[in-house]
Amino acid sequence: MKQLILYDLDGTLVDTREDIVRAANHMCREMGAGELSFEQVCAFVGWGLRDLVAKCLGTADLKRVEKGAKIFRAYYQDHLLDTSRLYPGAVEVLDYFKDRKQAVLTNKPNPFSRIMLERLGVAGYFVEIVAGNSNYPQKPDPAAVLAIMKRESVEPGRALFVGDSIIDLETGRNAGVETAILTHGFMAEKDLIPARPDWLVSDFEAFLQCAKKEGW
Repeated sequence: MKQLILYDLDGTLVDTREDIVRAANHMCREMGAGELSFEQVCAFVGWGLRDLVAKCLGTADLKRVEKGAKIFRAYYQDHLLDTSRLYPGAVEVLDYFKDRKQAVLTNKPNPFSRIMLERLGVAGYFVEIVAGNSNYPQKPDPAAVLAIMKRESVEPGRALFVGDSIIDLETGRNAGVETAILTHGFMAEKDLIPARPDWLVSDFEAFLQCAKKEGW
């Protein structure tokens, strides 16, 4: 039985794709850059806000990236839940593990991560919400996972990392934790299969079935 379940946020618990794409293209317009397709922006998500901005603008100029990040933040603050919603089955999964420890580990910065989970009514499920601008290095560095396991007195074999990307898979592996990767998020199944996660499932319904079968 798993004692600690760690979740990624964007593309795992919450479908944030449309709102992120809108914020990115607003930033591009304000910065005088061309708009990008839905698929292009989604492919840039995962490594944190500054990385997203740099890729959208096609620049390594730190001043330009900082200006773009400021524009993105200001817009996203007001629009982060225009269309973003919990994925179907997310609440059922959180309820299933409610007697265990659950945490969120995301490269999305606060206050966005906490605000989003609070407004969606699920923040109370988590013992910790570790965002991309915390004191820990960002994923796939395992420092945050290792620290949470230590605080909660959980051995790696009793923990599970649930995500939707190669970054999440690498984070779990770097921490010695099993990974369950969902294909409903930012990465296509065909791109996830070669990475060989411990479990690859389509959605939360399939994940819950897997959890019950494995005795998690």
